[in-house]
Amino acid sequence: MTSTRTLLLVALSAFVLSGCSYTINGDALPEAGFTPSATPSTTASGTAGGAPKIAKQRSVAGVDPCKLLTGDDLKPVGSLVKDPARKDDLIQESCQYVLPDGSVVAALYQKYEHVRDRQPKGREVVVEGHSSWVLCERDGNATVCTTTTAVNPNRSVLVAMSLNGGKEDQMVAVLQPMIKAAVNRLPAG
Repeated sequence: MTSTRTLLLVALSAFVLSGCSYTINGDALPEAGFTPSATPSTTASGTAGGAPKIAKQRSVAGVDPCKLLTGDDLKPVGSLVKDPARKDDLIQESCQYVLPDGSVVAALYQKYEHVRDRQPKGREVVVEGHSSWVLCERDGNATVCTTTTAVNPNRSVLVAMSLNGGKEDQMVAVLQPMIKAAVNRLPAG
């Protein structure tokens, strides 16, 4: 568990510094000062066990991860500095969006419970009726926040952000609309 976390965090940090790789951190730190949105579509969950909440089952079959987010979705953190690119060699079914001070990664990811079990310091947030496992961690000058959102019993959508000088609570708030956009771009399933 620790080696996976370290490997993933190092890869995402390397991307921020070099612009050529990324990853997902493996253990979570609670978000400092995170306050869920007052809207009913995003709420914090007091429990983090059992089956995840899935408001509307979505399919990931045939979905291009580079179509999960658009430049408009990323505007709150900056403009794209190059076209989104697949990075399946680092994380299967993933896409990297490079920004001036960091990056965003979107991926068609593994089973929600597997992520939750590997990241015991994370926290569940419910986004439009879907369980989303959130974790943030500092790595030097960068903050890495990941979200893994259940979309069906066997798969999730991962949206992660690495940002130089990022503040965890602000990053989690900015990730919320990206999660919604990515989930809503998946076909019903």
